[in-house]
Amino acid sequence: FYGMLFTEQIEYVSWAGDLFLRALKMIIVPLILTSVITGVMNIGSSGSLGRLGLKTIAYYLSTSILAIVIGLILVNIFQPGVNADLGFSKEIEGLANAKESFGDTLINIIPKNIFQAFSTGEILSIIFFAILIGYFVTKIESQYRETLMNFFNGSFEVMMKITMFIIKFTPLGIFGIVSKVVAEQANDTEALVAV
Repeated sequence: FYGMLFTEQIEYVSWAGDLFLRALKMIIVPLILTSVITGVMNIGSSGSLGRLGLKTIAYYLSTSILAIVIGLILVNIFQPGVNADLGFSKEIEGLANAKESFGDTLINIIPKNIFQAFSTGEILSIIFFAILIGYFVTKIESQYRETLMNFFNGSFEVMMKITMFIIKFTPLGIFGIVSKVVAEQANDTEALVAV
């Protein structure tokens, strides 16, 4: 009974969560694009960009290896889930077909159509495109370079203002999301009790 009541009343607050999530998805692509472009432009020379890239890759690899080693050590010490069959395993159709090789991933970083990458949210392709733009903006004549640098820096500042505006509504958005989930869980619990 209470679950049905929650389901009817939850529509009054769940819209806030949906609106918040839509707003976050709206700003992801332009925020990543402008931030990467401005970051690469402001680094300056290709030598600085190369050194920063090497440092970033070294940092990423070292932290990943450290995380893997710590995880393996802790799993072998505590052995979580040994002799526990909770019935959570499930076969998922098409999972094997969804896997991509490392080579395919590298090839797909270069988009066939950048506007399609924007619309589908292919983040790696967007980052690659943004790095290219940021790098080659520094290689053009100074009169055009200054105009483009001002444009992208201004665009990044606008995106940050929009992001901070959306972040102010985080409590309302989280309230709407959590309320909807709690109402759905109440319905599931009542269905199990009824059985």
